[in-house]
Order: sequence, then C-alpha cells, then structure tokens
Amino acid sequence: MTSSQGSPLSLFAEALSKDPVPLDEAALALSAHCQRRTLQLPLDLDALDELAQQVTDPSFLGVTTFLFNELGFIGDNTDYFNPRNSYIDHVIERKLGIPISLAVVVMEVSRRCGVRTYGVGMPGHFLVGDAENSDQLLDPFRGRIISPREAKSLFGYVNPSVDFQPEFLAGITNDVILSRMLNNLRLIHVKEQSIEDLICILELMVCWKVPSFGEVKQLGLALDSLGRTDQAARQLDDIAARSDGELREQIGALSTKFWRRLN
Repeated sequence: MTSSQGSPLSLFAEALSKDPVPLDEAALALSAHCQRRTLQLPLDLDALDELAQQVTDPSFLGVTTFLFNELGFIGDNTDYFNPRNSYIDHVIERKLGIPISLAVVVMEVSRRCGVRTYGVGMPGHFLVGDAENSDQLLDPFRGRIISPREAKSLFGYVNPSVDFQPEFLAGITNDVILSRMLNNLRLIHVKEQSIEDLICILELMVCWKVPSFGEVKQLGLALDSLGRTDQAARQLDDIAARSDGELREQIGALSTKFWRRLN
C-alpha cells in the first residue's frame, strides 16, 4: 500500500509511475488535491474495503446488485456537473456520481472481491465491462447491466451525429481513466471560470511522464493570470527538468518568458 505521507499531488504522481496504476489510490489522491485536503490514504481506502466486505455474491451481477439495488448508488441527474460527483470519497459517501466515478467504485469493489472488470471508455458515457463475459456491460449511471447492442443504442442517444465504432467498447487502462476524469473536471472549471480550481486539475494533468505541452502551457498561463508568475516559472522548470527533447525545449522557452518578466 502507498504511504499516506506526502502531498496528494506527489502521491498521485507516484501512483502514475506504477504498473498497473492503482486506480483507487490515484483517484483518492486526485480527489484530495482538488479539494485541498489532507489525504489519509489507509482510512480512505477502508471505505472501499468495507463495501467489498459486505458483498455476499462475488460476481459481476452480485457486486452490481449490491451497490445499486441494495445500497442505492445512482447517477446524479439533478446536479450532474457538481465537481463532487467526480471525487471518489464524496461518491461513496453520497452514493451519487457520474458514470466514470461510479465505474471506479464498481471496479475497485469488484477487484477486492476477486471479480475481474475493465473500464470501457465509450465516448460520452463510461461503462464497465465484465472480463468473464463480453456480452455483459454495466451502465453505472443507471445501475443496469446491458448488452453491447444496448450500449450501441445508448451511444447513439448520447452522440446522435457520430457513427458508432466497435472499438468504443474496448477496455482502457487505469491511467486513461484518470485522464478522462481530469478532463471532465477541467471542462467544468473552465466553464465556471474558476481559475484556482482549474490550476489544481492542471497540476495533476502534468504529472504524466510525458505531459501535453498544451496542458503545461495552460497551467503556466493560469498561474500567471493570478499574478503568480514566479510560481509558474518554477513549476515549468520542474516539468522541463523531467522532460526530454522538443518538449523540454518548448517548456523551457515558456519558462524563460516568465522569468524575464520578473527581472
């Protein structure tokens, strides 16, 4: 188990360096960093452990029935874009979430029960797949097990102008799941023009071994817009130091622009 010592940001970066990425630890670190709270990882993980211990039928159907029928987990139709719907600790406490956060709870409870699942990154609506039966998918927002045919119909409803592709139902890795969670939160905070909250998201997004220059630049500009130009330059220097090639040069050039304005 990862130590609870260190900042949530450092623990998130540490989780990303593992293979496979521990989805529970990373999602909880993400949540703590975004809420600017201390991460007590063993205690936070206990909540998932306790859910798994209550499952009496360790199967895909059994976990789904327990979480959604017995405990009442469900998608938040009332306040869908509330950031709390993306924070795993709040999802567990409130039993409300969006498809991807509810999927993380299902996947981590399942893993603790020895039930093999995988995340399905269908555009517009995240699903969970049963690793033992490819004909079974979970729509976590509604708490229903559906077939691939029903998933295709759901995709058409959510994305009426896009043609369905079979690869939309393929499994994705944990780091891709985390990236999608962060993209959801970034869109929320950009729309709300909440710069401080956006900075927290971007600090997490640049933790990947090879971050996107666009995200690095967005982080620097966001910090600069709040008058924290020195912090922007320092953070960019840190990211450049662990980058290579053209990316390192791009980040270094941007950092230099910030430093020059401070001199």
